[in-house]
Amino acid sequence: MTVSPKISHRDRWADWAVIALVVLALLLGVWLRETTLYRAEEFTLGDADLSGRIFTGWVRQTGVDPVLRARNPLSGAFNTTLELRSRALADDADPTLVLDALTLERAATADAYQTLSTGQVMVHGTPALQRTFTYVMVDHSPYMNRLPRVVRGVDVALRDAAPRDAGRVVVVTYLADSETFDADYRYFRTFIENLRY
Repeated sequence: MTVSPKISHRDRWADWAVIALVVLALLLGVWLRETTLYRAEEFTLGDADLSGRIFTGWVRQTGVDPVLRARNPLSGAFNTTLELRSRALADDADPTLVLDALTLERAATADAYQTLSTGQVMVHGTPALQRTFTYVMVDHSPYMNRLPRVVRGVDVALRDAAPRDAGRVVVVTYLADSETFDADYRYFRTFIENLRY
């Protein structure tokens, strides 16, 4: 003789309440993760006349070239990096000249540097020039035993439309490990969309 347990109406509600609570906790965890990872704060580079928003946990360096470099220390063997450069360029000159100069600089210092594509993109409703590239990062330190990493990058050249004594191009660079490039690309989009120049 088998005894079948009876499920009361109250037990069914308890099961549904547990499922709803688990779903709510998962959604809250995803929301908390997103707000923590993508929380940003304002920055201003007075000398370069650039401002925008940069992610809170990122390590920032300012200098001459690039005027800003921000690295995500939690992104793995190669830190996802965002860079800003300000280059003088006559108003009637082609911004491709600035990207070509960056290509020559990188090709002289990076291992296996290769340009992948160059094309037009829209940023802030205006056309901009974008170049994608790749290179191999080799850690030459005798104390570290790391495998080489393939790095993918994007340069976007933004023509400054503000009246100045001389024209300029602002170059926004995104560098990431090829394995995390697509996942971290939204950092780049958020950064460039909030940039003011």
